[in-house]
Amino acid sequence: MINQIAPIAILMDELRSEDVQLRLNAIHRISTIALALGPDRAREELIVFLQESVDDEDEVLLALAEELGRDFEEYIGGKEYAHLLLGPLENLSAVEETVVRDKVRGQNTQFCVFLTFSGPHIRLQSR
Repeated sequence: MINQIAPIAILMDELRSEDVQLRLNAIHRISTIALALGPDRAREELIVFLQESVDDEDEVLLALAEELGRDFEEYIGGKEYAHLLLGPLENLSAVEETVVRDKVRGQNTQFCVFLTFSGPHIRLQSR
């Protein structure tokens, strides 16, 4: 079990690294991190971390936008939790770099989120 935790701890440390290349590499493996954390921890820890990570280099933010657009909701518990990705995507859509904003806009188009109201809860569906 410790052998499985060590690589994930290293990837999480790389997400926080001062080295841009290490952060970029970790972002490209963000689905591996989410899978290893499991849906609950990915929602409670990873999504919160990503939401706060918009003060980064443009290339890292662009990679993050790309990764979040690759069916990332499957790593956080499925379509029922897809709305949690809206926070990081909204933050990315507000960054100064146009190419990052354009990528998020493209991801949102692919995401095709539809809100369905079911009592007090909002359920998201993607096409």
